[in-house]
Amino acid sequence: MKLKPIALIAATTLALAACTNTVSLESKNSGGSAPTPAPSSVGSDPTMPVSTGDAVAIDAPMPDVPDGLEDFYNQDLEWFDCDGLDCADVTVPMDYENPDGETITIRMKKSAALGEPIGNLLVNPGGPGGSGQDMADFANMYFSEDIIEHFNVIGFDPRGVGDSAPVDCLDDAQLATYLDTTFPDTDEGDEQAKAAVDELVAGCEANTGELLQYVGTREAAQDMDVLRHVLGDPRLYYVGYSYGTTLGGMYSELFPQNVGRVILDGAVDDSIPGFDQTVAQAKGFEQALDAYIEYCIDNGSCPLGDTLEDARAKVSEMFDDIVDNPIAVGDRELTQTGLFYGIAMPLYDDTAWFALDIAFDEVVNQGKGDMFLTMFDLYMSREGDSFTNNMVEANWAINCADAHVTGDEAEWEEKADQLAVEAPIFGDVMGYSQYLCSVMPGGEDGPLGPFVAAGSEPIVVVGTTGDPATPYEWSEAFADSLENSVFVTWEGEGHTAYGRAGDCINNPLDDYLLRGDVPEDGLTCGADE
Repeated sequence: MKLKPIALIAATTLALAACTNTVSLESKNSGGSAPTPAPSSVGSDPTMPVSTGDAVAIDAPMPDVPDGLEDFYNQDLEWFDCDGLDCADVTVPMDYENPDGETITIRMKKSAALGEPIGNLLVNPGGPGGSGQDMADFANMYFSEDIIEHFNVIGFDPRGVGDSAPVDCLDDAQLATYLDTTFPDTDEGDEQAKAAVDELVAGCEANTGELLQYVGTREAAQDMDVLRHVLGDPRLYYVGYSYGTTLGGMYSELFPQNVGRVILDGAVDDSIPGFDQTVAQAKGFEQALDAYIEYCIDNGSCPLGDTLEDARAKVSEMFDDIVDNPIAVGDRELTQTGLFYGIAMPLYDDTAWFALDIAFDEVVNQGKGDMFLTMFDLYMSREGDSFTNNMVEANWAINCADAHVTGDEAEWEEKADQLAVEAPIFGDVMGYSQYLCSVMPGGEDGPLGPFVAAGSEPIVVVGTTGDPATPYEWSEAFADSLENSVFVTWEGEGHTAYGRAGDCINNPLDDYLLRGDVPEDGLTCGADE
């Protein structure tokens, strides 16, 4: 029984930028981050339309406050300085079914508009487990000058993440050991893996407590509506990438009348079973690997071989060999788990494929694993012997809070065998098991989706044809399930499009956020447009 350390969609868009920076190439903001503007806020009457240049705020009355939640929706914000920006903690119920019970706080960080703002743009980079605060810190990397001119970009940590009642399971040394370990594919290895998971869950329960049951997407979406209201926006402005589309979809389902201008990029199909998601992802990453291999061969001297067939066989051989022969890297080892995530990380963004050139050359021609270990550590937010955030632990907890566990170990083993057939390279390494979520507190009675959002304003869904982590068909299905959506396609490689694609994608999406001009349904843009 092979147990993935974390879900493949957990790599956030900011981590992808770090991937290129790590190997000393110019980052997307090669001149450094833009100067931090002075804090600003929308006008005192948020229901009045505000026009700044050709940017126009949504003109609508503030929605009614849900019964029993008046104290939360009507709280005053107290902003404080954090790393040169403004932060605030918003109090919300731990359990919305018991609003008079225990409370937690949600941290949000504001990158103030460079001009007069028309509203507050809530953002989520993916995960689950990604910190929205990072998006506020690097708003100029994500969004155009027009967007950061006219919006306060509000990055928030969803509950369980970062500074919002963070999930805690293991200390850094224990977490490092768990992530570095590849359990043998034997009966004894299965028992070792289960024992490690049991220890992990025991740590989550001891250190996080009752909150584990309430860190799911449903509760996080309810938090978002409190944030929208206390910020003074009558309707939600939101951009969510990857898992952020699940969060945005759940919000739209729960509060369709409060949807304003919402972009969901790289959508997760939450209507299908977990195993079907795993199969689609494994196939998606194999397709991305094939695209990389073709690029590698076309550039000449590809260390993996001269044909696609030879190169795929070489990668499979590497995965097999490293089980018994991990590669020493300083005082650590590159294991099969590290190799898996080390390959997956650059496949999220074709501008990072050069890292695979370096990494494969190191393994094949030099017997080294330095670059793959670097990519693995980036994926896990690890620096040396410590972790920079709780993304990994939050990912476990949120996924399990959202999970609908079905079957037993025998069925999971059958599905793992099927996965290895469907995706011979990655599927065999990934394996399939729901053991973690079967013993972790929380869980849903069925799939989170499909999301319909009956009666909402138009929601823009974006899909990328070469997306390995959230396959294109997921975005298609997501858009089809919504009652009122438009679907935009980018014919590019890598994970998500908005901000990575060219003007053909970015300009219509900017126009939608700034003025409410809904893009043409079916808009399709080439990789270089």
